[in-house]
Amino acid sequence: MSARSLTHMILLCGVALLVGILRAEDITTSDGQTFTNSTIRRSGELLMIKVTMEGSTSSVEMGLPLARIVKVSFAEPAELAKALSAATKGNSAEVLTLTRDYVSKEAAMKDVPGSWWPEMARIRLMALAASGKDVDCADLARQIGTIKSAGADSLSRAGTLFASLATGDLQAVIVGAKALPRLNGDQGSALAQLAMGRALLLKKDYVGALRAFLTIKVFYPSTALLQPAVLAGAAESYVGLKDEKRSAQCYAQIVQEWPDSPQAPEAKKKAGSLSQP
Repeated sequence: MSARSLTHMILLCGVALLVGILRAEDITTSDGQTFTNSTIRRSGELLMIKVTMEGSTSSVEMGLPLARIVKVSFAEPAELAKALSAATKGNSAEVLTLTRDYVSKEAAMKDVPGSWWPEMARIRLMALAASGKDVDCADLARQIGTIKSAGADSLSRAGTLFASLATGDLQAVIVGAKALPRLNGDQGSALAQLAMGRALLLKKDYVGALRAFLTIKVFYPSTALLQPAVLAGAAESYVGLKDEKRSAQCYAQIVQEWPDSPQAPEAKKKAGSLSQP
């Protein structure tokens, strides 16, 4: 890169909030330039990177507009693999612990191409919903909604329904959930059905609640983090329908298949009480 083009791209960074410095293996721009092993930080709509001038050993900081960046090769967070493993076991408590710091500290990089934040935030969102942390779920969903992608939009729309669930605006939850496809959707659809099931359960519409919970169980089995909460919701629906046998079966399934889930201890108690004559 010429000194002239570098000079043209160097921008002052004091006018915007700066975030912590990270490292990226490669940064690729839309005009084919590649910057290797760069330290980076976010400043507004700029990615500030350090580069070495030709014929010099000194480095200079320059700003790349995010609109010019095709991809940044960030190192995969060490917590991601562990969080995914915990998610397959329905262990939302462990997922929340593993994702907390990264999602909080790296939020400024969430819309940078190549960022791991959307994936870490997605896992955390599902864990928050499964754990009944409705307000936190809605807050994170709003952050996800600032990312321009279809998947992020769906997750955001579904996740924000939990704010209405927390305030008791159950009709808003039901209307919002119906705006997302019930079948052949993505994980946002599964999340919306969980919110709807809980809303209908509170309205004592046990048949409707059961339908919502079983939609996730049957049509979205890959959403492992939601499954223990789904079974717990189905069990409560069966209790409302006075079908204690099926309720006990749901609780027993939580204990057998999702022993690491936060729903397991309570499910064990209820399964035992329902099975007693």
